[in-house]
Amino acid sequence: MNRTVATRERCDVITNQVKERFCFISHYSAVSLLVAPKFQEYEKKFPTQILDQTTEVYSMLQKDRLKTELGVIYRRSDFRKMAGAISLLQFIIENNLQTAFSETYKLLLIIVTIPMTTAQAERCFSTLKRVKTFLRSTMSENRLSALAMLLI
Repeated sequence: MNRTVATRERCDVITNQVKERFCFISHYSAVSLLVAPKFQEYEKKFPTQILDQTTEVYSMLQKDRLKTELGVIYRRSDFRKMAGAISLLQFIIENNLQTAFSETYKLLLIIVTIPMTTAQAERCFSTLKRVKTFLRSTMSENRLSALAMLLI
């Protein structure tokens, strides 16, 4: 009986940790707004639910303006040729459309700069752990930072 309780407690701990780790996945929906192969589908039926989730996560975006801009992007054939968020951002910058598509531009900057996973940050910390071993625990902050930058 004790084993069953202990196992259940371990499972609860693991479940809670997984939920905590993957609780912030709503930013993935923002990416799906700007997937060029779906533009034709979105032109016919606008993804209102995804837009709502996106503007809820990124409250600095103006929902109505973003909806209008995305509607234009979905209708235009030159935007449908884009391979992804980076190429769409480059297209907007190259054609000086930052003011015309200001909310889309903000959203693209967010998507391009925020990593989708925490793997890169975790790699940095594991690198730091390798650098600062027990033998080097008296290392100064400047030297530790310099070594970490070299390894990362």
